[in-house]
Amino acid sequence: MEPQSAEVVYGSSRGGSPLLNSRCGTNCRAAIITGVYAIFAGLWIVYSDRALAALFQDPQDFVKWSVFKGIGFVVVTSTLLFGLMLWLFGTIEKAYNDLVLHERELERFKRLYAVLSQVNQAIVWTKSRDELLNKVCRVIVGGGGFRMVWIGWNDPATHLMKPVAVWGDDAGYLDAIRIYTDDRPEGHGPSGTAFRSGRSAVFNDMLESAALGPWRDAIRKQGFRACGAFPIRENDEVKGILNVYSDETDFFQDKEVALLEEAARDISFALDNLAREQERITAEGMATTERRFSETMIESMPGILYFYDADGTFLRWSRNFEMVSGYAGEEIAKMHPLDFFRSEDKAALQARIAEVFEKGESSLEAPFLLKDGGTIPYFFTGRRVAFEGKECLVGVGIDITERKKAEEAYRELNESLELKVAERTEELGAALVRAEAADRIKSAFLATMSHELRTPLNSIIGFIGIVLQELAGPLNEEQAKQLRMVQGSSRHLLELINDVLDLSKIEAGQLDMKREPFDVPASLERVVASVRPLADKKGLELCAEIPPGLGQIVGDRRRLEQILLNLLNNAIKFTATGRVTLRMETMENYKISEVRASHRALCFSVSDTGIGIKLEDMRALFQPFHQIDSGIARQHEGTGLGLAICRKLAELMDGEMAVQSEWLKGSTFCLTIPQ
Repeated sequence: MEPQSAEVVYGSSRGGSPLLNSRCGTNCRAAIITGVYAIFAGLWIVYSDRALAALFQDPQDFVKWSVFKGIGFVVVTSTLLFGLMLWLFGTIEKAYNDLVLHERELERFKRLYAVLSQVNQAIVWTKSRDELLNKVCRVIVGGGGFRMVWIGWNDPATHLMKPVAVWGDDAGYLDAIRIYTDDRPEGHGPSGTAFRSGRSAVFNDMLESAALGPWRDAIRKQGFRACGAFPIRENDEVKGILNVYSDETDFFQDKEVALLEEAARDISFALDNLAREQERITAEGMATTERRFSETMIESMPGILYFYDADGTFLRWSRNFEMVSGYAGEEIAKMHPLDFFRSEDKAALQARIAEVFEKGESSLEAPFLLKDGGTIPYFFTGRRVAFEGKECLVGVGIDITERKKAEEAYRELNESLELKVAERTEELGAALVRAEAADRIKSAFLATMSHELRTPLNSIIGFIGIVLQELAGPLNEEQAKQLRMVQGSSRHLLELINDVLDLSKIEAGQLDMKREPFDVPASLERVVASVRPLADKKGLELCAEIPPGLGQIVGDRRRLEQILLNLLNNAIKFTATGRVTLRMETMENYKISEVRASHRALCFSVSDTGIGIKLEDMRALFQPFHQIDSGIARQHEGTGLGLAICRKLAELMDGEMAVQSEWLKGSTFCLTIPQ
C-alpha cells in the first residue's frame, strides 16, 4: 500500500509573472524613463559647460575637457542604455516562458477535464461495479497522463487495502507492497491517511516524505515522484481510495486535486446508484420468483382455490376451479361465491363466510354446484386476509367424494363386523382355554419325561465313569476313547434334559424362587472356580472384579449361580483368544419400570473378547431352542435354551437381562436384580 501523511500538500513552485499588467502601465514606465533621461541629458549639457568654463579659462584646456566631457556622456548614456536593454529583454524572455508554462498547464487542465468527462460517461453507460472501476482507472491513465491509477477497497477484517481495479502497473508495484488502513507504519501513506481522515491526501515529492519510508525503494524503482489519494464512499462511508501516481514532482496542484476529488465523488455517486439498482433488480427478481412460486403452488394444489373480497367479488382463483366447476374464467369473474351452491345450502354458507370475516377462519362441508347442474361433495375452508387495504377471504375446497364413500363403506363394515367380532371372540375364548390346557399338559409331560430320562442317564454316566477308572478291569486305548465319547454325549443329553426341565417348570409356574441370605463374594468365587478349567484349557484369561466389603444379600443363590455359570460358559465357548471378565457393581437408584419405586440393585456383567453377535441376530437371542451358531457348519454345542432360561430366571427375581455386542469384537451380558 502507499505511505500516508497526515498533511495534505497543495501548491506548486510553478508560477507565472506577468510581462506588464496593462498597456497604460507600460507607456507610463516608458515616459518616466525617457523623461529621466532627457532631464539628465539637459542638466548635463547646461551645467557641464558652465562647470568647465569656471574651471578652465584657457580655451585649449576647455576644448580638451569638453571632449572628455562628451566621451564621458557617451559612456554614461551607453551604460544606461545597456542596462535598460538587459532589463527589457529579460522581462520579455520571462514573460514568454511564463506564457509557455501557462499554456502547458492549460493543456493539462483541459486533459483533466476531458478525463472527468470520460469518467462521467463511463458512469452513465457502465452497468457493473467491476467494469466501472476498471474503466475509470484506464480512462484516468490514458487521458490524464498519469503513470498509474488503482482503486483499493478496505477489508474490515484485516484492515488491508486490496486492489480491485488497476491500470498502468506493468512492473507489478502493487504485488510487491502492502497498504493498510489502520495506524501501523504501513497505514500512514496517502491511502491510509485518506481512508482514516476521509479527505484527500497528496504527496508532491514522494522520495522526500518520511511517511513513505516503507515503500521508498519500490517508489524509486517505479519512477513515481508524486501521488494523490482520494476517498470513495458508499452510503456516506469511506470504503475505498482512488490512488493516482505521476512521474513529476509538484504535479498535484489545487486544480488537479479539485478535479480528481470530483471524479472520486462521481464514482461514489455511481457506486451508490449501482448498489440501489442491484437491490432493485434483486428485489424484482425475488418478487418474480415468489410470484411464480405462489402461482405454481396455487396451480399445483389438488383442490380448488378461491380469493374474493367482502362484497363477494372474485379476485383470484386456480385453474382447477374452472375445470371442476365447468365455468370459464370470464364467467367466474362476474359470479358471486353463493352462485356455486344450491339454494338450501346458501344460508349455511353465508353464515360461515360471515364467521370468517368476524373471527378470522371457518370451514364447511357442502355440495359444490357445477355448471351442468351436478354436485360434488366438497370440504371448504376460509381464512380472513388483508389485501390492498381491504379484508378478503382466501380458501380452498377439497373433493371429499372418496372420503364419503369410505365413510359409508366403513359404516356398513362396522355393522357386519360387530356380529363377526362377537362370533370370533367366542371362538377365540374357547381356543384360548384349549391352548392353556394343552400348554399345561405339555409342560407337565416335559417335566415328567425329563425326570424319567434324567434318572437313567445319571446311572449311565456313573457306570461309564467306573469303567473308565478301570475298576471293572483294564481297557485298551480305543475302548477308553469310545467310552469317553459316550460319556460326553450322555452329559450333553443330561444338560439338555436339565434345561428342558427348568424351562418347563418356569412355564408351568412350578419353579419356586428362594429368598434367603447368602455370601455373594463366596458364591462368585465358586462360580469362577467351576469354569476356570474350561478357560485354562482354551488359554483364556479369566478375571473376576468384585467390590470389597459387599457381604451378604437376600435372594436365590442357586439360581443366581445358574445364570452366571451359563453366561460364563457361553463366553468361554464363543471366545477363541483374549479374556473373559466377571464384574459386579451396585446401583443405588435402579428402577425396572415407571410404576415401581427405585431400589438398590446389583449388576452382574460377563464380558468377553469373542466373536460377538450380529445385529440381525440380536432379536432372537433369548428365544428358546434358538442358536445363533446353527446349521450344517455349526461349530459350538448347545441346546439353545440357556439364555432363554437366564432371562426367565432374571424376571422371576424381578430383574432383567441386557446385552451389548459388536460383531467380531466381543459381547457383554448384564444381569440386574433389585435388593
